Amino acid sequence: MRIIVTLILLCCVLTATAQTDKWTGTWRMEHKPYATAAPIQIELQIGKPERNALYPAQLKLSYGGFSGIYELLLAKKNDGQLGIGRNKFPIQEKPFSLGSWMLYLNGTLNYNKNVLSLQRMWISSFGLFMKGLYDDDEIYESSKVALRNFLYQDSIALKKINNTPWIHPHTNRILHPEKDSIYFGIYDKITLSDLMLHVLIRDEDAIDRDTISLVLNGNPLLDRAFISSEDKVLAIPLDTGMNILTFFADNYGRLPPNTGAFRTQTDSGYYTYDFSQRPNAYATFLVAQFYRTPPPFKPVPVIAPPARITGPAPVSPPARVSPPAMVSVPSLSELKKLQQDPRTTLRKNSLVDQLTVATPQVELELWDDAAEDGDSVSIRLNDRLIVTSFPVLKQNQKLSVVLEPGENRLLLLADNLGSIPPNTAVMKITAGTIKKYVRIKTDLKQNNLLLINYIGPASKK
Repeated sequence: MRIIVTLILLCCVLTATAQTDKWTGTWRMEHKPYATAAPIQIELQIGKPERNALYPAQLKLSYGGFSGIYELLLAKKNDGQLGIGRNKFPIQEKPFSLGSWMLYLNGTLNYNKNVLSLQRMWISSFGLFMKGLYDDDEIYESSKVALRNFLYQDSIALKKINNTPWIHPHTNRILHPEKDSIYFGIYDKITLSDLMLHVLIRDEDAIDRDTISLVLNGNPLLDRAFISSEDKVLAIPLDTGMNILTFFADNYGRLPPNTGAFRTQTDSGYYTYDFSQRPNAYATFLVAQFYRTPPPFKPVPVIAPPARITGPAPVSPPARVSPPAMVSVPSLSELKKLQQDPRTTLRKNSLVDQLTVATPQVELELWDDAAEDGDSVSIRLNDRLIVTSFPVLKQNQKLSVVLEPGENRLLLLADNLGSIPPNTAVMKITAGTIKKYVRIKTDLKQNNLLLINYIGPASKK
């Protein structure tokens, strides 16, 4: 009897553990354009995630005689937000098409107590607002106006109906673009063997206060970071296997749309991911896939014991001398990467604080608590460049780092002095439940050093 009870309890625990995450399932709402009108009905079905980052989804929209079914991609921005893909691919629309009005749903879905609220990235374009209104029979004009206004400005809050994930053969083409020609925001997979991915981020157009976020496998690396014509450089450690790097446009800046881009050079080629390209215009995000191959297996050679010699030892022939190997000379850019930053040795490293943490994931938050005067810094962790030309702004900006077991040296180096020397900022360090604030004060003669001691699971035993 005890065994049966134990098995039942174990099944309950396993069932609870296997439940879908908070995003997957069916979400619905109804909205009446006016008191006596028929309701506009909207339903969103979200499927199981890929690498805790990407969610295939289906959207159903109906009003009066209109019905539409659309497929789209959602991407995890953080624990409380899903980005909405630009392409809402129509599977069925009758008796008319909503066309580019579906762009009005670009933005994020914000989670709060089993409700998903739409936070739009506003598109102010009269041409888009009027596009297609008079394309079909005039009897559909009032329905079109009601649906357009709903998509453009009405509050959308979807309540969760169930936890059943959306399952459909089309989820494969949404998540794996190499198998279909429809573009949902995911670039083709890049195969590489590099341990680190070096990313250069910049604004390709006018400097208009565009901000971006960067997420790797569902974990944030940058949060609402301002970009400019100067390269922002990140060094990102890759896992073996698939790595999903999602590049978010947080806003459209002063001159829509967002024109941020990032470039990377790997051992397999040079690649660019750009919001200013036409298929990405007004997009909330775009997705890069990097598949890192495991290191080749090297079998340990088995050395046989030397044979026992009974007679006179044989005389070995003279060794054959091979010609010198051809050595490729690294390029100037590669040499620059290998050189140590002279600022780490020529400047004094001033210790500002030290702390002990129990988690390898650390979030750094940096801002200027005085006047914003053009300061920028570079950040290194254990002699590895994390970011360069990172602007110090009044608005908080975040980035994430991963610690090594033991002592970690976080070094902040001034790139300039801004218009009001020295280079100053406040940095908040969050590691699990530990939060610490430190004041940063650097110049062209002094760096700031923070020592973070990570006590890993092995160290606790």
